[in-house]
Amino acid sequence: MLKCVYIAPDEFLAITLREMLKSRKIYAEIRRFETSWLDGLPKVMKGGWGEVLVDEKDVQEAETFIHEFLYDSKPE
Repeated sequence: MLKCVYIAPDEFLAITLREMLKSRKIYAEIRRFETSWLDGLPKVMKGGWGEVLVDEKDVQEAETFIHEFLYDSKPE
């Protein structure tokens, strides 16, 4: 079963995180909240553009990689 490990604010970050996880041998998918006919309403209601999903067994490892990627790799 797939679990959400990150709610991405935009499509670019969702794709970037999915590909980063795949490069670390973690299967990842994106579930998009946005639909053209709702014009941004899901983003407001759900707090982001979409979810990055991984298998239950990979949740902890994926969350660690995402945190390192987003926060620990920034230059000083």
